[in-house]
Amino acid sequence: MKYILYQLKKNPLAIIGIAIIVFWVLAAFIGPSVLTYTHTEMDSLNQMVSPGVSGHVLGTDALGRDILSRIIVGSRSILTVALLTSMVSTLLGIVLGFSAAYFGGKIDQTFLRMMDIMMAIPPLVLSMVVLGILGGSSIMSLTLIVSIAFIPATARVSRGSLLTCKNNEYVDAARIRGESHIYIMFVEILPNTIGPIIVEATARFAYSIMMVASLGFLGVGLQPPTPDWGMMVIENKQIITDAPWAVLYPAAAIASLVIAISLFSDFVSKVLIHEQ
Repeated sequence: MKYILYQLKKNPLAIIGIAIIVFWVLAAFIGPSVLTYTHTEMDSLNQMVSPGVSGHVLGTDALGRDILSRIIVGSRSILTVALLTSMVSTLLGIVLGFSAAYFGGKIDQTFLRMMDIMMAIPPLVLSMVVLGILGGSSIMSLTLIVSIAFIPATARVSRGSLLTCKNNEYVDAARIRGESHIYIMFVEILPNTIGPIIVEATARFAYSIMMVASLGFLGVGLQPPTPDWGMMVIENKQIITDAPWAVLYPAAAIASLVIAISLFSDFVSKVLIHEQ
């Protein structure tokens, strides 16, 4: 803990990143309860009003909807999907990567070929195709699809981590004691390889936000009435000359959160590398 605090003092960018993440988390869970306007409320008398006019802090869009309310409510859905996606893809990646590396042979070779095939398809394209087939986007479907798209990367990191420890003495000792394969992989090896996996998981969190925002921008993300930051950008692009705030504020929200998580990921990487 002392080392973490020491590193934080030396890394002001990490502090900024953590502060931005905390802000968005608080905004997601506390913000909606203190908002003056709801995210679906349309003010026909105040369409495309400038920020600060008629109580609309960040202005309104072409339908008279409050931009601040939609950004705050949208932060809840994008954080939920990104967090779930990071967790699901990491857990599945650990199971697949560890199993392939531990048993080796044909299992490992089959795993590598399957991952190569999946990685040959850009994650965004794969997600769009599957979402198009499903015909609708919910938080759960987005989580599932984006998780599948990210599994190859996390699985490869997990596989590489296990290979570095597979032949260590404590693993041999566990085999001699007669421990099960599951015990050896997830009790003996996992705690000693968790560093790179955690770093990959935090990076996937940032990638997930960009993916969800990109899907929303392309019109296959979360559907109305749920606000989606990417969807807000595409919905208001035609009024950007008359109401630029309707596009710039949600775009800035996406950028701030992705940059903040990237800064936090870099900090986590430095801490874990030192500890190892």
